[in-house]
Amino acid sequence: MAAEARAVRFQIGNIEVSAYQLTSAQDQRLLFTHRQIAEVVGKSKGTAQKFCKSNENNLPETVKTVVPDKPRPIALSSWDAAVAFWHYQADAGNETATALVGVVSSTPLETLQIEAASDIEPVETSYPKDIEAAIAALPQTDEFPLDNQLQQLDQGLRLIAKWLEEAGLDQRAIASWKLNVLSQRFPALASAANQAQQLLVTHSVEEPSGMIASQVAEKVSAQLGRKVKAAQVNAALHELGIQEWTKPGSRERRLTEKGKAYGRAMLATSKTNAWSGAQLRWFDNIVPLLCDFFKPAK
Repeated sequence: MAAEARAVRFQIGNIEVSAYQLTSAQDQRLLFTHRQIAEVVGKSKGTAQKFCKSNENNLPETVKTVVPDKPRPIALSSWDAAVAFWHYQADAGNETATALVGVVSSTPLETLQIEAASDIEPVETSYPKDIEAAIAALPQTDEFPLDNQLQQLDQGLRLIAKWLEEAGLDQRAIASWKLNVLSQRFPALASAANQAQQLLVTHSVEEPSGMIASQVAEKVSAQLGRKVKAAQVNAALHELGIQEWTKPGSRERRLTEKGKAYGRAMLATSKTNAWSGAQLRWFDNIVPLLCDFFKPAK
């Protein structure tokens, strides 16, 4: 039988946290959805979900729980899982997470001022739960969009943009993608969207678009006087902590925090298949770094 919990909220320093608390007199643990864990530090539900999944052997088991704002029992994660995710984000340079774990480490759990949450989001929301499907269902007409249609589009784009940012895309690439979606959904706004696209192009004309790995390999080879392959460059960039895989088993890479000084992520679409995603482009300053890496030790 699933345990019962109430919706609660509490402060950790200056940060408000939403959670659920078991109602049994013998068990009043704090539990969290992945969304609650992630949103505290400005991340998406999927980020926490992936973290908890990949670390499930080291984290307490989830608890099947009946909560007031959901139609059926859901699996909730433990306080330890939440703290582990916040530490992970702090190690990645998330400023909110850094502040949060600093307070958590010096605040005993039993001293938290926990209160019932009165502003729980109802089960039925004003927008469909499947945001991507909702965007696809928006009309494509020559009429200007209604306010609620723009709000619905904005809600979905913000969610997907966060995923793109987590994949390593820079803000200019994400802005370009948003403008494309806007002009496709609402042709009446296409002219304004195209003008904005031109401003993006003009603004970035003097910025380096960057090199792909094979071009970097050519430059490194020329300076070292010996052949260095693109695969070796990619392996070196992983070893130097410049890039990483987006997830275990993935073939797509993203920039690390350190890597953002050496490259950028751009939207790319294959001309030979249906693949579309982030492609890393490298600045000139990556070349001397790799030359030092490939020089034989004296």
